[in-house]
Amino acid sequence: MPKIVDHGERKKDLARALWAVVEREGIEGATIRSVAAEAGWTRGVIAHYFRDRDDLLLFAYRLALQREQELGPTSETPPLERLVGVLLRALPVDAQSRLDFKIWLGFMGRVADHPALAEAVLEEHQDYHGRIRGLVESCIEEGILAPPWEAARAASTLATFVDGLGVMAALDPATYSSARLEQEVRDFLQSWSPHGTATRDASLPSPSDSDAPSHEVRD
Repeated sequence: MPKIVDHGERKKDLARALWAVVEREGIEGATIRSVAAEAGWTRGVIAHYFRDRDDLLLFAYRLALQREQELGPTSETPPLERLVGVLLRALPVDAQSRLDFKIWLGFMGRVADHPALAEAVLEEHQDYHGRIRGLVESCIEEGILAPPWEAARAASTLATFVDGLGVMAALDPATYSSARLEQEVRDFLQSWSPHGTATRDASLPSPSDSDAPSHEVRD
């Protein structure tokens, strides 16, 4: 009997090979040739599943986002903790999310010159915004958060804040540890609490005033 090939699983294997190359060599090292060598297959096999390098990168990116959602909090988790979980999954807080963030940064460096890639990444980002918005709405309805704007704008502000926080963590990982990233996210959300602001954890090292992210958003 001819061997039955699970094409979906083979594509995932190629994505995992790409992640391994990115972790070792960075996004620029993830070429069709290097991924094929990592997977132990020919470049022709990759060409059968993906049009080009960007198509492979996009599949790996989407697979990483899917994994993030699967690892996130369940629907039984209180909405504020679910919101914190979604935001933290977008930050480099552990080995896997650091790799995912490295892929995301690589995409940001390519989208300006690749309109189709930019459109696909924007679509995924809008889905991410939608999940944040839904959780913000739940927190508002339960009286947990009282942001100064409607849920859509509040969600956009949170996503922008987390994107910037992630870049700072990539630039200065010694300062922006996993503990600091979680503290920053919780501090930001606490500033929208109807019950007042939080006290920063004194055990965490503070970045210099010039490096500290501002939670103030101006019109």
